[in-house]
Amino acid sequence: MPLPTLAITMGDPAGVGPELCWRSLDVEVLERCRVILVGSPSILEAARLRFAPTLSSPPLSGDEPQWSGVRIHEVEDLPMAEVPIGRVDGTCGKRALAAIAAATDLCRQGRADAMVTAPVSKEAIEAGGTPFVGHTEFISQRCGDHDEMMMMSDWREKLHVGYATTHLPLGQVASAITPGLLERRCRQSLSFLNSVGLESLAVCGLNPHAGEGGVLGTEEARVIEPTLERLRDEGLPVHGPFPADTLFVASIRRRYDGILALYHDQGGIPFKMLAFENGVNHTLGLPIVRTSVDHGTAWDIAWQGKASTGSLQAAVDLALRRVDGNWKEPPLDHNAPPQP
Repeated sequence: MPLPTLAITMGDPAGVGPELCWRSLDVEVLERCRVILVGSPSILEAARLRFAPTLSSPPLSGDEPQWSGVRIHEVEDLPMAEVPIGRVDGTCGKRALAAIAAATDLCRQGRADAMVTAPVSKEAIEAGGTPFVGHTEFISQRCGDHDEMMMMSDWREKLHVGYATTHLPLGQVASAITPGLLERRCRQSLSFLNSVGLESLAVCGLNPHAGEGGVLGTEEARVIEPTLERLRDEGLPVHGPFPADTLFVASIRRRYDGILALYHDQGGIPFKMLAFENGVNHTLGLPIVRTSVDHGTAWDIAWQGKASTGSLQAAVDLALRRVDGNWKEPPLDHNAPPQP
């Protein structure tokens, strides 16, 4: 049987993405899969020569039935001399977006089994002329499916943090949390947890202290609590809403298999505090497998060989486990003492 094929996007050429693509391809990865690096060939070749000179990277051929190792799927080229390393640039943003689109299409066409995305700059993509709020939304729209972001980590203790809303200005979050959206996100999160052998979901409140009985906000009483109660009436193990500032405390979060945050930073800040080095962004609800790093372009250390490969390697591992169907997780021991 041929090895599964993994498409990895180069990310923003001016950031850490191109180097991470190559530095993450150790022997173990290349024994588990074939890799298609998707991006501008000049950028990827410059990164290969600097960070992985022992690896080869011929272009991907449509009529090559059997191949192994690493191939390059070319999008519009960009000479390395035109890349302003460590800075926002519209041309780099255009190439980064083209790589995401191409990798998505490789998966939709069955030429790749999964895709992993390196970090991009939303500002650079916008400067390149395309409205863009995030990978999750762009890939979902291209696939024509609903999506949900789920952050995952196996570091120290397992974390599964879903998001009811993703890249949305904070002032728009309250009106976006409707009963229909919240119910859909709860069901998506529970479906994912069930697929890895887990089940219970805790939901954050929107307001401080989960509204404090209406003193600090009414969204809990009007929208969140009734929605969760309806789901519990169906027998679904959803709990809350809980004050978000205490739900992530180790002794509390370990009572549940997953957490649903209601907006981006409500879940992102504690998750990255706990698992920044090897967290994975995993998009649910798509017809393809897509995982991603949990960090940005790291302009200050781009092309220096200093960026940690942990998150990208964890994203590769999860994508391959999903493709193999080997991603069941043992039940959490909710009575175990919390890790530091």
